[in-house]
Amino acid sequence: MCKSQLGLGVSTLTLAMMATGLVSAHAQEAPAAEPVQEVVVTGFRLQNRQLMILKDADERIAEFMTGDELGQQPDYNISDSFRRMPGVQTEFDEDEGRFVGIRGLDPNFTVGSFDGSTIATSERGNRQLNLESVPTSAVKRLEVFKSRTPDMEGNAIGGTLNLITRSAFDRKGLYWVGSAFVGTSDSQKVPGKGYGRSSDDGANFRFDGTVSTTFGSQDQFGVLFTGAFSRKRRDQERFVPGSYSLTNGVPVQSAHLWSSYPNSVDRYGGTLKLEWRPSETLKTALTTTYYIQADNELRHSHQLTRGTVSTDTALTSGNKARVTTAGGFVRFNDFPIDKPLTIVQASADWTPDDRNIVKFRAAYSEASFVEASNQLQYNLATSAANAYNYAINDGIPTAVLDNPTTFLTPFNYKFNSYTPYEDDSDEYITEASLDWRFNMERGDHGWGFGAGAKTRDLTRDFDRYQDVYALAAGQTSTLEDVLMPADYTSVNATTRQLFIDFDKFQADRRANPTKFVLNTATTALNRISNDYVVTEGVDALYVQLRHAGERHSLIFGGRYEDTATEVNGYRVNGNTVTPLTRKGTYDNFLPSVVFSYTILPNLKFRTAYFEAIGRANPSDLGTNESLNASSLTLTRGNPDLKPRKAKNYDAALEIYFPNKAGMISVAAFAKDLKDEIYSITLGKTIIDGAEYTVTQPQNVANSTISGLEFSVIKNNFDVLPGLLRNFGASANYTRLHGRADLPNGVRTDRLNRQPAHQANVAVFYEDGPLKARVSYAYTGERYTSFSTTDPSTNRYDKAWKQVDFTARYSLGRYQIIGEIRNLTDQHRENYDQYGVRDLNYFGRQFWLGVAFKQ
Repeated sequence: MCKSQLGLGVSTLTLAMMATGLVSAHAQEAPAAEPVQEVVVTGFRLQNRQLMILKDADERIAEFMTGDELGQQPDYNISDSFRRMPGVQTEFDEDEGRFVGIRGLDPNFTVGSFDGSTIATSERGNRQLNLESVPTSAVKRLEVFKSRTPDMEGNAIGGTLNLITRSAFDRKGLYWVGSAFVGTSDSQKVPGKGYGRSSDDGANFRFDGTVSTTFGSQDQFGVLFTGAFSRKRRDQERFVPGSYSLTNGVPVQSAHLWSSYPNSVDRYGGTLKLEWRPSETLKTALTTTYYIQADNELRHSHQLTRGTVSTDTALTSGNKARVTTAGGFVRFNDFPIDKPLTIVQASADWTPDDRNIVKFRAAYSEASFVEASNQLQYNLATSAANAYNYAINDGIPTAVLDNPTTFLTPFNYKFNSYTPYEDDSDEYITEASLDWRFNMERGDHGWGFGAGAKTRDLTRDFDRYQDVYALAAGQTSTLEDVLMPADYTSVNATTRQLFIDFDKFQADRRANPTKFVLNTATTALNRISNDYVVTEGVDALYVQLRHAGERHSLIFGGRYEDTATEVNGYRVNGNTVTPLTRKGTYDNFLPSVVFSYTILPNLKFRTAYFEAIGRANPSDLGTNESLNASSLTLTRGNPDLKPRKAKNYDAALEIYFPNKAGMISVAAFAKDLKDEIYSITLGKTIIDGAEYTVTQPQNVANSTISGLEFSVIKNNFDVLPGLLRNFGASANYTRLHGRADLPNGVRTDRLNRQPAHQANVAVFYEDGPLKARVSYAYTGERYTSFSTTDPSTNRYDKAWKQVDFTARYSLGRYQIIGEIRNLTDQHRENYDQYGVRDLNYFGRQFWLGVAFKQ
């Protein structure tokens, strides 16, 4: 499929070139030097021109995004910005980006770096790189490398992200730039004042700034600081139905769950960089970065739980059913979630002559995910008093109670549980690398050579505890005791929602200290039964050769990585917990070749072949052993897991308009993945004389994915008359086709989280002091989970379409800026074969601010 896609891409690009007059009858002649002209661009055009210069100059297949003259990116979250690149998709957490996937692959296949050093992530059990705490103002450039050379990390089946920080030497002397915004959200319906929140709704704001200076007798020293703070407050409304089952052909939900929560998100932190350049041949830097995202969320849940469904065909026909008994619950959670990220890096680049360069990097990175929650629940007994008429239309179910009085009477909800818990996942990475290159820099011709070594130690420490409280004998507690007065009806609900006032519950506990008792045995077991530590050591060596001329560049070689893992956790057998240590090793040799050729001065061809791996998630390696003595079953992680392996094929054609006023590019790729990981039952083992059936993750599946990427940029519509000449546009489109062979003989027509179509379009206007842009991002329908036993429960997201708007007006060194995020008020929808599983509403964001520079 890759060959046919590439042929289509070549034909499309050739037609585009002919249309723009860049292919002529003299195409076979030697390329002439492009005339040098002084072009002054700002704003969106400046960003486009910079990315085209970087893309043209790099020898790999890559994408770039830079800040404008004020350091402004199109978004205020790094993950959000990545989604605007061709073939790059962002995994969203409600209304903001969290993880980044490349070319249709799961974000677990993306490796991230900060000025070339690996970024720690701590999304509990996985390897998904969480970048939501990093504002776009923290960096000057975003890079995505889709092909790999031997000097790059091997754990990059999807690709490699790199965040490039600013330097004090970007502009010698004193320099400063910053911005300040105030905003609001139009999603503010949910009652939100209460435990941990001094107010319900309020203004949003964000500030960022960068200041740098160079000093010394020859300006050999540099200091740069960039910092940011933001606060966003908005409410979220969700309808989360339970699973469906068929009664006389009617899909009936197990539950209607309404979750409503006000949310505040604070982000703050900064980067301090100290630089010393005593000569033209030596550059050193020490960089310290700290950013944190702190969420404060109150989640109020009210559920109507299905009981008995009538089997009378007269009551279950068409899209309707009769539920004769039902129950429910009201639950409160608070989620003060902290996600800090720390990176400390030292670097030295030594260029003893014009053909040799030696680079040294040493770095430490630490990331945490700390979620502490007070979970309190009151249950409504299942009874005929809660019977309701059920209907499902266009996949959305509704329930109309015969008499809502019982369901809405707080006294009917009895205390069920108070189970405060905390998840604390931490990752620590230390690494060092040394690279030597001879005659391998851009512009060097002839043969070149490169070699290097890297060592990295990674530790993932996962701790979870949960205290379990019960009502003491002879005591009573109902929802009436802790009710929050509210008049609110959630989305797709036919009755108002009941809320718990957690402050009242805490006051009741303080006033009656013997009313609730701690289950000490279960609590003690919970303190350690889910804790484990995974350590991973990787030592790597690489060798690469390069040959380059006026028109071509060829880089080839191989990378060897030796990996050792150790898991320290527990075997849990009932209330007995036994420490357990398990180890595993593997090694990989990863060849690669990258070739580029300048066909014409403005036309470049690239191709690449490389092999890469995808390391197993920490939870797949380290989940504790759990024994069930009655069923004689054992579930556990598997430290002997091997990484997924992939062969990757790439080809691209790029055409650049004169003076980088525009670009057309097309790329085709294919990836063949082996040894995908799924949890399966695979055999027996003997423990303490008993034979247990073992279920654990195994390398058991294969998959493929291929695609086409089109991208076009036109900074000015020169052929249009008058003011229309001031318009410009950029667009990209990705077509993906995947296939996965799952356990139990199941085959899917796409990969998990992979859309078939993805696109971005931006139309902008720049004339004098006025700049404005409308951007549209589209991600097609995609699966979010597969079942290897029941395809009807496969879940998928419907297509996502987001429109954002920004306008700027320059007043000398200042710019007045207005922004609207999610202009058309889109919401997220997740379905299975029978109906909706999650409707998620979060509204729009409006911002007004000022940016300024020296």
